[in-house]
Amino acid sequence: MTTRGEHARLWAAPGSTQVELLAARFERFAFDRHSHEQLSVGVIEDGAEGLHLSGGTVVVPAGQLVVLNPGQVHTGYAAEESGWRYRMFYFDTALVAELARAHLGVGDVWFAQTAVCDPGLFAALRRVHRAQEHVCDPLTAESLLLGALTTVLRRHARTGRALATTPPRRGGRGVDLARQVLHDRWTEPVTVADLCAATGMPRASLIAAFRRTYGLPPHAYLLRLRANRARRLLLSGLRPAEVAAATGFADQAHLTRVCKRYFGVTPGTVGPARGRSGAREGAPPETP
Repeated sequence: MTTRGEHARLWAAPGSTQVELLAARFERFAFDRHSHEQLSVGVIEDGAEGLHLSGGTVVVPAGQLVVLNPGQVHTGYAAEESGWRYRMFYFDTALVAELARAHLGVGDVWFAQTAVCDPGLFAALRRVHRAQEHVCDPLTAESLLLGALTTVLRRHARTGRALATTPPRRGGRGVDLARQVLHDRWTEPVTVADLCAATGMPRASLIAAFRRTYGLPPHAYLLRLRANRARRLLLSGLRPAEVAAATGFADQAHLTRVCKRYFGVTPGTVGPARGRSGAREGAPPETP
């Protein structure tokens, strides 16, 4: 995506199917409330990014890391007039758990801080991310990614239950059942009546409890679920029209609108790993 000096490119890491990468610069663009299924770790290269979270607002300036736990609902916007430029890693939870068990002795980890000041790690992650744009050797690419994630875990991960970031469980079994219905029927047109029938809860109570528990009302949660599934398919190389049909969107235009609001990219700029010679049109230029 390229607009008014803005650009964004989302691609699959060349050496691992368990890592996605984003390089972007935004001035006026703002993300809608959404979340990612993966652990999200990034470096703010210029400007500052603001995020609205359940616990308040966080501003991450240039030179710091931004870290978001899987499922953590957030927005993203320019916290300075000049906007912000940044690079993100999205690590699959299975990969995070594997490395956490190997290096920390436990697979259940979480991160307490959204804005992290760690100059050494910032520089290392920035180098690794830049290397992923033009690496030709997948073994080297994957080794760099695994080393980067290991360092993130060793320096900043916490073990055990994420008490500070886990939403209050006020909905009980009914909310869990509603969530399961959405996951089981995510390609289908689900109604509030369907959720009420499955849970035995009144509409108002169900919607309010679901929002408290998962940070989004059921309809927005379902849209986020479909968007994340579509993102995976786009990264695997499927065409946008095929992805829209496979993930429950009304049409390709609907998929395009949601991708831009949630991920900052259009489906046409999302794709599998490519080397220097195969970079997609619209990818950001290399930065010094």
